[in-house]
Amino acid sequence: MNIIHIISSKGWGGAENSAAYLAKSQIKQGNKAYFFIHSLNRKMINVLNSVNVPYFAAFDPERKNVFAIKKLINLCYRLKIDIIHTHLATGCYIGLIAGNSLGIPVVSRINTYCGYPYYAAADRLLFVSEDLKNYFIKDYFNSQSFINYNPDIVEKTINRLFNFKFGHIYVQEINSKSGIAQDTLPDVFSDNDKKINGYEGFFNIGITGRVTVEKGQHYLIEALDLIKKENDKTALPSLAGKPVMLHIVGNGNNEKNLVKAVAVKKLQNSVKFWGYQNDVRPFINMFDIAVSYTSKEPFGINNLEYMLMKKPCIAPNSGGVPEIYGDTNILIEPENPYALKESIKLYANDPDFMALEADKGFDRAKNFFSSEKIYNETMKEYMFATAVKQK
Repeated sequence: MNIIHIISSKGWGGAENSAAYLAKSQIKQGNKAYFFIHSLNRKMINVLNSVNVPYFAAFDPERKNVFAIKKLINLCYRLKIDIIHTHLATGCYIGLIAGNSLGIPVVSRINTYCGYPYYAAADRLLFVSEDLKNYFIKDYFNSQSFINYNPDIVEKTINRLFNFKFGHIYVQEINSKSGIAQDTLPDVFSDNDKKINGYEGFFNIGITGRVTVEKGQHYLIEALDLIKKENDKTALPSLAGKPVMLHIVGNGNNEKNLVKAVAVKKLQNSVKFWGYQNDVRPFINMFDIAVSYTSKEPFGINNLEYMLMKKPCIAPNSGGVPEIYGDTNILIEPENPYALKESIKLYANDPDFMALEADKGFDRAKNFFSSEKIYNETMKEYMFATAVKQK
């Protein structure tokens, strides 16, 4: 099968990561997989090169870029593409136009709670979790913003130019062509012994990912402050007989606010900001406890990273996260530094419990989210999309 993945972002996150390694699995299994990406996405280009996935690029391949759309259509025709697999909203639009122009089935993968009307026109919708699917089917596709969506003059012009007829369809029809396509990770996130040295004398708590309000790093700082206040007359928060060190790995628009909060709470000696890292594995290996605390996360690939590296985890019991962990590790209500503090203490006071949950999480990640399993499930979804197109 010949597959082209479309992802038009300039950044790097879970969607880009999972798409790249899915394509690698598809090539390994004897398919031909390509990418159509933003020419300025250097991280994506580097990763695709590292996993030997061929790609084509266009500057700003967004929904109103006629030149990018024409280039994509020409590529699909020349490469004899069987499936167009889109990732993120704007990639969905140009993929739909190409698929409509050439009669190629379009599979659109959805990994955020942000609605986008053109999703409705895909031949198959893949959600990263049941929670996300429920949001779209029950809420978004019944919302006035979807029902009353009216393309602007530029979109209408492009739609006419490429003979793309966009109109709303019944929610029941959307539901019938929806499936689940969870994230997967390369096997390099297991059996890896690289580690940041110099923190062996600390009880290390860590979190990875973009540093934004939504990701919840500020709740970890509040929880650390609560731990400090429980330590009678000590200068540093401590657990299990060791001073605590909180490691924040990543960058983003909330980093300056976090630095200020750390200074106000006098936690400068207990928090380390590492900034963006190309490889988070040595940092996760250093963690005694790994935390993922986004208040509403449809999936969260960092959860899989922690589980595959055998770390005891704390995560929110909201969004699609419980579908990842099942009955493993500690899940708590979001936006609650007190619950976060108590969970950290529960782990720290029981090393055997930490080891047990880490092992359970690892086994679940290997059984439910292996690259082979996700590959097989995705290929089945392609067959569904092809059947829809042929009706």
